[in-house]
Amino acid sequence: MCLLNKFIDSLHVNFYVAAMKEIILPFEVNHRIEKANVIMLKEQGTVEYCRERKPVPDNGAYFIPAGQPIYARHGVNPSINLYDKGFETEEDKNKFFRTVSADEDRSKIAEMNFYLVFDVLLYNAIPFFELMELPITYVPPDAEFAHLVKYVALEHSQNKLGRDKIINNYMDEIVIHFCRYLQSQPQYAQNINKLEYLTDKRLVDIVKYIQANLSKDLSNKVISSVAYVSEDYVGQFFKSLTGKNLQDYIENQRLEKAMFLLKTEPDNVQEIAHKVGFKDPAYFSRRFKMKYGVNANSVRNHVVQLV
Repeated sequence: MCLLNKFIDSLHVNFYVAAMKEIILPFEVNHRIEKANVIMLKEQGTVEYCRERKPVPDNGAYFIPAGQPIYARHGVNPSINLYDKGFETEEDKNKFFRTVSADEDRSKIAEMNFYLVFDVLLYNAIPFFELMELPITYVPPDAEFAHLVKYVALEHSQNKLGRDKIINNYMDEIVIHFCRYLQSQPQYAQNINKLEYLTDKRLVDIVKYIQANLSKDLSNKVISSVAYVSEDYVGQFFKSLTGKNLQDYIENQRLEKAMFLLKTEPDNVQEIAHKVGFKDPAYFSRRFKMKYGVNANSVRNHVVQLV
């Protein structure tokens, strides 16, 4: 059995943004590093990627894992090289791109691409594709994959009822489709095999226990009894496999659960804070704002107004 089969149901996709962009000024980038995963799908025009400047056909795509350097050309004979800086401001970006609206006739646009930006976490903790040390990966034209990418970008551009839920479902499909492609290509077997050490049952037991008991005591002492390792070692054990601090991971899971409950449950902020394991509502509010940039009360009030 391919290792991907063992982990596919434990992947969590964090979607950030999607865009449909016309290239209005050709450019190239060299050694640009993104902090999140990016999928670029070419609808029409000229795109070349990698140092070898490999051309991308219509409906072809490339997947750029977070942390991997980007070498790409957009448009015909670009005279501007952005090197590794990319676009520092929105005004800077608008010199090169124009956002395409959902109701435009795209067949009349000479240079156009779709972009998705997202993260994929295993057990909602481990950066999945970075762990595999996956290089920038070319995805040849595929009608289903292209449809999924384009639909997410179109959906994101319109503020319709249920938009986020539809996007989340489609992003799951995109990741599965991409993993199937990796599985079918022998040259990526060595990358997939890097997942081997994550089959440690103790890590799986820890993650499942945390997710099922967010409202309870999740001290290192409690977690160590789940994994059958010492209290002094459990934090080091978790970080050695995930790269994350155990208590930071637990807090992040609690905050994400709180965001979900704020959007879906009628309870007030104090009740939700206790439900996800925060004993001090004031501390919860500070940590929530630090993570999401908004007050928990503002999320609660916005949902109430919608209802």
